[in-house]
Amino acid sequence: MYIENIKIGNFGKLSCKEIELTSGVNVLEGRNEAGKTTISEFIKFVFYGLSNKTTDGEMSERKRYISWNTNDASGSIVLNTEKGRFRIERSMVPHGAGYKDNITVVDLSNNSVVENIKNPGEYFFGIPEDVFTRTVYIRQADGAYFNGETIGQAVENIFYSADESVNTDKALKKIDDARVMIKHKKNTGRGLIDQLDKEEEELTQRLVEARGVNEQILQTENSLRIAVQSIEKNKNECEKMTKQLRLAEILRLLEKFDEKKKYETNIEKTEFIKKEIIKETTRQGFFPDESYKQKLENAKNELVYLKKDVDKYSEEDSFTTSPAYSKELAEKIREYGSRLEIKDYLSKLKSKKKNMLTISLTMILGALVCGILGILLLPILFVGSALLGAVGIVCFVQFIASSSGVKKVLNDFSARNEKELFDIVSKTEEYEKDERRNNELMLYKEQNKLQAQKKMEEQIGFIGAALSEWGVSTQDRNYSSVLECIDNTLSSIAEIYENIEKCDKDLGKNQAVLDMLELQLEKYDEKSLRDECSTIDVSVDLEKTDEIKKYLDFSLRAKESLLDKVTELERTLATLKAKTDKPSDIESRLKIVKERTHELNMKHSAYVMAYEKLQEAGTSLRSKLAPGLSLSAGKFMGSLTSGKYKDIGVSDKLRMTYSFEENGSDYTKEIESLSSGTKDIAYISLRLALAELFCKTGERLPVIFDEAFARVDDVRLRNMLVIASEYANNNSQSIVFTSHSRESMMIKEIGEQTDFKCLEV
Repeated sequence: MYIENIKIGNFGKLSCKEIELTSGVNVLEGRNEAGKTTISEFIKFVFYGLSNKTTDGEMSERKRYISWNTNDASGSIVLNTEKGRFRIERSMVPHGAGYKDNITVVDLSNNSVVENIKNPGEYFFGIPEDVFTRTVYIRQADGAYFNGETIGQAVENIFYSADESVNTDKALKKIDDARVMIKHKKNTGRGLIDQLDKEEEELTQRLVEARGVNEQILQTENSLRIAVQSIEKNKNECEKMTKQLRLAEILRLLEKFDEKKKYETNIEKTEFIKKEIIKETTRQGFFPDESYKQKLENAKNELVYLKKDVDKYSEEDSFTTSPAYSKELAEKIREYGSRLEIKDYLSKLKSKKKNMLTISLTMILGALVCGILGILLLPILFVGSALLGAVGIVCFVQFIASSSGVKKVLNDFSARNEKELFDIVSKTEEYEKDERRNNELMLYKEQNKLQAQKKMEEQIGFIGAALSEWGVSTQDRNYSSVLECIDNTLSSIAEIYENIEKCDKDLGKNQAVLDMLELQLEKYDEKSLRDECSTIDVSVDLEKTDEIKKYLDFSLRAKESLLDKVTELERTLATLKAKTDKPSDIESRLKIVKERTHELNMKHSAYVMAYEKLQEAGTSLRSKLAPGLSLSAGKFMGSLTSGKYKDIGVSDKLRMTYSFEENGSDYTKEIESLSSGTKDIAYISLRLALAELFCKTGERLPVIFDEAFARVDDVRLRNMLVIASEYANNNSQSIVFTSHSRESMMIKEIGEQTDFKCLEV
């Protein structure tokens, strides 16, 4: 039996890899981490699958070899057997929370699928996975031990049970331990049967106590059931009242929706009335808006103001001239100029009068002096006296003229003196000033009157034009008619605005209520409420909602009281149940204890018998099979050590020894005294012997060496390869995985003696 082809789809870090093999020795050489161990594990995967168990904290096979890239494992192997050639296809793909293992075996003679093969390794090799990994699957990591046991112990384990963790001695000890556990032969009371007898006695006593407590439990459970029923009834009533209150709430909301519609209708009607008012009072396409109304009011006020100005300037003023006022005196004053000029004029006359009088008297006095001197002294002085006299006379005349001028001024104003003169002049000037002011005022009033009348006429024209905008005409353009017309127009407009304002007030009130209703109803949908209302299967009197609320509050408080009672009863019940088990449970347990006691008695008898029989069987098997195993393993050992160690001995206690010749003498020693490399050879010899012994199909199985020769020297390596080659004769196969070139070189050296194939991985 040998493997022809290995095709890896996805496995570990390998993908899409194919290897062709032959019978005989196949050396697969590759550097470290090239995937040699992965290929050897793939062979085991195809035949036995991937375990999800972890061992000694190591990662499970499934986690280690599921493809890192595709999250699956797949591939096939073509196996050549005496029954024919078969292709074993296996894949492990994600399925739910785990993986699904798919196996297909194809008979290549007719390409038909072989049905009902769940474990290809057991089907083709005739051995389970444990035996496969401990015989024909040889890895460097295995060394000379099985799970810490010595080689001798491992041989015993595999020889009798195909499991290195179980052996006959252990089995006998376990049977004896189990027997003692059931019933100690010295009746110490520590056996299971003794414990069960004690438990039976305790259970009988507890059963009596439990029946008493159970009566209390039944009473408490009955009270609890009544309380729970009351809670359920209370719950139904609360649900009904809650529905009623919800229905009342919905009905009130629907009333508000109806009220909202009413106010919306009122707003529509009022808006229609307002539009009709505007429509009916629109003339010639013009409606008297607020600005037009203000325009007319301003025009009216301006007209009234202008009329007041006209009336004010039309009033006759009773200006009176002072009776002391004289136009003649005023004319006299104007002739002289003014009061100041008169005063200045009089001052000049008086100064001249004084000066002339002084000069005249001086001249006359000088003339008299000159005359006297002329008479007395010189006659020529008479001329001077004459001239001075003449000048004095002239000056005196001027004095008289000045005096006459002053009198004339006083006479012109009929004044007796200057004081009276100036009083008359001052009063006359004041009277004249008042007269002039009155005249100017009368002229000003007349001018303003005319101007006001003009403006009033213009305003009347403006008002007429403004009224005509709304289709109102003024037949007369006098003040009264126009004022009456504009008053009537403003009254009509005021009435219009009063009606509009009334509409606006109604709109404001309705809109305010509508806004409030919309705010209250913004979270609700009328259709949903009406649909919900139609689904509520209770009726309600809206006037009794307060009573329902009160009763609901009372029921909720009652519910709390009932819940407290239920809690107390449950606590009491839990306390009672905690004191003891149910009688039925104790009775069941008592029955189990009795049955278990009977069963253990039967087991005890069986263990005693099994112990005796297994002792006999172990002795018999060892005496029959140990010599054959020793012969086969020794043959391999002798070949591998070039005859140094002639054979391996397996005692009836399955202890391994080895024999060798030294200095002409034969020696026998325990296998543990060998070096690591030699123990590996012994172990491989044992494996090959076991492979021959346990193969149930009659065909030699393919043997896989994964770095199994790393610790042996070249001589022993050559011998191992020869043994591997001899083992692979007769249409069998040895597959050697190595990271060194020496295996392939030695295979080439011994190539004439055997078939081989060297491949690079």
